[in-house]
Amino acid sequence: MDEHHDEQLNHEHEEQTPMSTRQASVQLRDRSQTRRREQHRRMDAANQSLADALRITYKLLQAGMFVLVVLYLISGLQSINEGQRGIAVRLGKIVNRNLDPGFQWSWPYPIGEIVRVDEGSVELPIGTSFMPSLPGNERQESRAMEADIDSFSSSRQLNPERDGSNLTADLNIAHTQWRVYYRRSNHADFVSNILPQQENTMVRVAVERGVVQSVATIPIDELLKNSNESISARVREIAQQSLDKVDSGISIDRVVLARKSPPLSLMEQFTNVQSAAQNAGKSREEALLKREQTLNDIAGSASSVLIEQINEFERLTEIGDEKGAEARLAIIDRLLIGEPVEIDGRVISGQASGVVSELVNDATATASSRITRAIAEYQLFEAKQQQYEANPSLMIARDWSGAMSEFLNKDFVSSMMLPTGVQAEMLINNDPDILKEIERRKKEKQFNDAYEKRMDLFRRDLYKTQRGIQEKEE
Repeated sequence: MDEHHDEQLNHEHEEQTPMSTRQASVQLRDRSQTRRREQHRRMDAANQSLADALRITYKLLQAGMFVLVVLYLISGLQSINEGQRGIAVRLGKIVNRNLDPGFQWSWPYPIGEIVRVDEGSVELPIGTSFMPSLPGNERQESRAMEADIDSFSSSRQLNPERDGSNLTADLNIAHTQWRVYYRRSNHADFVSNILPQQENTMVRVAVERGVVQSVATIPIDELLKNSNESISARVREIAQQSLDKVDSGISIDRVVLARKSPPLSLMEQFTNVQSAAQNAGKSREEALLKREQTLNDIAGSASSVLIEQINEFERLTEIGDEKGAEARLAIIDRLLIGEPVEIDGRVISGQASGVVSELVNDATATASSRITRAIAEYQLFEAKQQQYEANPSLMIARDWSGAMSEFLNKDFVSSMMLPTGVQAEMLINNDPDILKEIERRKKEKQFNDAYEKRMDLFRRDLYKTQRGIQEKEE
């Protein structure tokens, strides 16, 4: 543009300049062009240097951008630890729900990311929500779980701002502590719907809701006495339903009732009642055990059947059914001696044992002994009768001699021999040793008779007592 302008000026100057000055103008123009060419050469070198510098800078910029892109892509390579699962997210959408432990690649933030979720079980203590306050106004769950029951406030008045409690079905107040074990079962739902900082709060609120509802359905005696498993299962069910409604992806594995107590101000009274109930239960168990042992000692496995038949026999006797009573008595007799009996379609045999069996055996043996003795006495009487008819004096002398020998052989009889034909007079009294022995044996016999009578009455009373218990239970 400058050259064109200079040519126009030179052309106008030539038209206006006389011929005499043309030579000088040519020389001036040549020098001006030379200067311009030098300036052009200088500008070209500067422009070339600038262009080279810009080209190098651009290449460096490209290299830097490439390095940044590579580093950006490499930053998407992340490590998932053991016990964790990864979820790949791209532009806010889940593209892979289950990434195994190890190195995994995903688009880096903000395009994408890998969210890590722990798989292991998590323990959540609930130690202060339903317990009185601890000294110092502290509400540390772990400290409350480990604290002794006496460490909590035992005031008769509960402040809802700091004291927790449960309301039972009979409108009593109770205190409980719980341990919750849960895990993240659905990782995608957990990441989508639960913020990490709200996880414990969500589980705690759900379990507390379950505790309030479950405890409100049972009286305090049932809460304190019965097993913890049923109420824990109910709490878990309600809490799990609450978590499932919000698609939390959390599964509660176990809820444990760690501690339960009545109001601490009434602890002593409740303890006394529980002790009395336990003692009563223990006494009842001991009585039932003794009952079973006594029944077994008396009649063995046939005791229950015998009691039923005896009760039925007494009922038939009271209503005047003689035939039915006789038939029932025959069944009882057959049971006592161990013969098979059919009762209500069942054949029962050989079950009687114990004292009943001994009494039956003793009675059988006594009857047999008396019969044998009576037969022997009858046979002896017949023999003596025949001897008497044949020779009465001989029989009388022999019987008198036998009776005299038996008398002299008694322990309390002392014999003294005197020579014949001598008249002697003796002044004697009773032997004191013999009298003592006679008295001792008499008392011993009375004692044995009384003992046997007491034992017989005792056995009869035991049988009547157990029968009475059986009637009451029926």
